[in-house]
Amino acid sequence: MENILRKVLSYCFLFCVIYGFFSFPGIVNIVFYVSADDFIPDNAWEIEKEKNRLANVILDIAMESYPEIDKTHYLQQVDKISETIKTSVGNNKTPEHIINTINTILFDEFKFQYVQTGNLENILLNKVLDNKIGNCVGLSLLYLCIAEYLQLPIYGVSVPEHMFVRYDDGSFVRNIETGYKGLSMPDRYYVKIPGKAVSEKSIKNGYYLKNLTVDEVLASVYLNRSLIQKETGNIKDALNDVNRATELRNNDAVSFCNRGVLYEKIGNNEQAIEDYNRAVDLNPDYAPTYYNRGSYYAKMEKIDIAITDYNKAISLDPNSILAYYNRAIAFYLIGRAELSIRDLSTVIAFDPEYAPAYATRGLIYAESNEPEKALKDFDKALELDSNNVDIYMKRSILHADAMRYEEAIKDITAFIQSAPENAFAYYIRAKAYRGIEHFRESLEDFNRMIELKPRLAGAYYERALVKNLLGMYSESLTDFNTSIDIFPYNPLAYLHRANTYRELGIKEKALKDYLTYLKLNPDAPDAEEIRKNVENIKKQ
Repeated sequence: MENILRKVLSYCFLFCVIYGFFSFPGIVNIVFYVSADDFIPDNAWEIEKEKNRLANVILDIAMESYPEIDKTHYLQQVDKISETIKTSVGNNKTPEHIINTINTILFDEFKFQYVQTGNLENILLNKVLDNKIGNCVGLSLLYLCIAEYLQLPIYGVSVPEHMFVRYDDGSFVRNIETGYKGLSMPDRYYVKIPGKAVSEKSIKNGYYLKNLTVDEVLASVYLNRSLIQKETGNIKDALNDVNRATELRNNDAVSFCNRGVLYEKIGNNEQAIEDYNRAVDLNPDYAPTYYNRGSYYAKMEKIDIAITDYNKAISLDPNSILAYYNRAIAFYLIGRAELSIRDLSTVIAFDPEYAPAYATRGLIYAESNEPEKALKDFDKALELDSNNVDIYMKRSILHADAMRYEEAIKDITAFIQSAPENAFAYYIRAKAYRGIEHFRESLEDFNRMIELKPRLAGAYYERALVKNLLGMYSESLTDFNTSIDIFPYNPLAYLHRANTYRELGIKEKALKDYLTYLKLNPDAPDAEEIRKNVENIKKQ
């Protein structure tokens, strides 16, 4: 039974990170501290409807996104649910009966449902009431609004990337999972969730698994809207929101970790690393911080440090696909192809449909001279993600190297359709066309490549060779000249220009180029043959 409950809770954790929070100008900073020792007044059921402080504030937040909402309408809905619960509780005021009644009314009578998403409508009170659907934050906020209306000792509680509520009157304590119809889970279940564990230090310092103040509850709303803003590319507002979250609650590692990501996105690397380090200090067992900090170090080309952080992320969350994948990239960058392939294979074992792992492993296999394995991975990557046009280019190179020119042309043409300004793609196709003796098509692609990149010496050199094959010797000489002007140290350019001069009967210039070729490449395999050509020209 414990394993089943742990699995249920793990799924809840996996998906209940909410992506959003709201700023509300004009609302004063609420500092409403409550503790587990607060006494419940004897007149707990004498409702003072005008107070509804939390519901009012949450609806004020909601109005930032939905300014047309009628607050009174939603406050009345909270009243209605609360009055229904009050009537159903009757004279039995035991905590168990109260909790069971709330759960029954919310989840069975009003049929509120849990959803594992992080959209705004799953967080904000008005939308949760409209749709009867909420995630862990949205349903917890509703639960807290009802508890405040009924003056019950129920508080928000958080652990990394998750929120629930707790009944705590000082003598009776019960955690209530709003994401699972009020399922009661002991604290120990929240401590070792893979990747989102809570360190002993964090618990001792009161960062997690404590009864939250209202400010700290609101910080969760801000944090989660920040995450939504980040996902939609609204970085400025996301940063404003997460700043508000850290002002209201300065001990949540998740907030600092996510703010570090946002600072990276705007190029504030100094602040980013400061926030990552702060997150590690607040909760050294929170895996995403190490993953994100590792990615930061990799971007800074501090690959060894990045790998250390990826190692830590994996030790805390052995099923982290992204940590394995990014460590694979890091290993590749320091030339450890075997370790990179091992990590990518682990990713594929975890998720056989993760296309980037096949694409990257295919590239490493190709560079490790294992073309058959590379081709198999490229094929699989495209089967899973036909829109990944980069794989078409990689596979076309593999085909071209194996002289499968028709396949290479098909793949690179598919790539060019999506990236018509990529000069290198035309180079690949031009070479493949030359391989099947379609010289006119090859020439057209070299023309396009030079149009896009007019200062590439190699492009002029290769086009000159094609022009020679078409008998365009004078035009070929022009390209050889341009290639040598741009880069005068390519011995082959001199060799083939010499051959072209010789074809045109310009012997003195041919002789000069042959000698330059021998000077630049005295140990060339054809050096003896070229020396014979030089002697023959001198004799003529």
